[in-house]
Amino acid sequence: MVNEQRNFSSENIFQRFFISAKAFFNQLLQKETWQTLWNWCLWRVIPKYRRILKLTHQLQPLDPNAPAEIRAVRDEVFAKSCLELQTVKQQQTLLDILKFALEPLGYEQIFFAAIYPVLIKRDMEVIPIRTEVRHRLEVEIGYLAHNEDYFFWVLEIDGTERLSLTTRLNSRMEIRDDKRYVVYSLGSNGLVDTDYAAYAAQWLLDSHRLTVALPLLAAAYAEQWILNARTYLTHILADLKKRNYQITATAIPDFERERLSLLRRLSLDRLKKRQFLSERRNR
Repeated sequence: MVNEQRNFSSENIFQRFFISAKAFFNQLLQKETWQTLWNWCLWRVIPKYRRILKLTHQLQPLDPNAPAEIRAVRDEVFAKSCLELQTVKQQQTLLDILKFALEPLGYEQIFFAAIYPVLIKRDMEVIPIRTEVRHRLEVEIGYLAHNEDYFFWVLEIDGTERLSLTTRLNSRMEIRDDKRYVVYSLGSNGLVDTDYAAYAAQWLLDSHRLTVALPLLAAAYAEQWILNARTYLTHILADLKKRNYQITATAIPDFERERLSLLRRLSLDRLKKRQFLSERRNR
């Protein structure tokens, strides 16, 4: 009887070892696994990467109720966004803006960190707004239009509210001095379904080993967070484009509105003419 139990226990050990080895080699055959390991090594070797890693360590601690894995995702998205920024000053500015979130859950910081490089490439300025609402990051985003009029809108990013790519825009109009502007209230939780449990099952990780593997898992999901956040930003920008010059100074005279409309038509005509000439030269 004892021998049978020993044989049964021995078979279980060998069976578990075989399953673990099979799962490990299956993961090694995947291209994403090697890319994740390579990226993880880069952050510890290249000086530029190491400088960004130091900025990442300066991010504030998350709310105690935030999931443990979200900090790893937040740090990874922040680091990847910093890589897209051209200067150290821009990277430091992003860090300072994220610190305006009061007791962050991480989701609100992930969303804004993902879209910040896009805003910079569009020559937009970001001004953080101090708020007493927990788990929220509020920012004013604006730029000078061609008539040198300051055009802006506000994002209220809530870390407790759900958000998906199909979530409809929740906007309202407000007035500041002689300016009308749009405020977009949006969530950020759930933009990507990070099923860490399913991913960990592929590696046969228990809870303790999963904690150690979080940086690797975060790297695997960070790209999807960035892609989805920027996709949702395009919805906002499209909505702003539809509003056109309705969002501007409330006191603009009628003749000024006509002048702006004429300038837009002339610019469009010149653009079409250049495109036509370019097509003729390429024939």
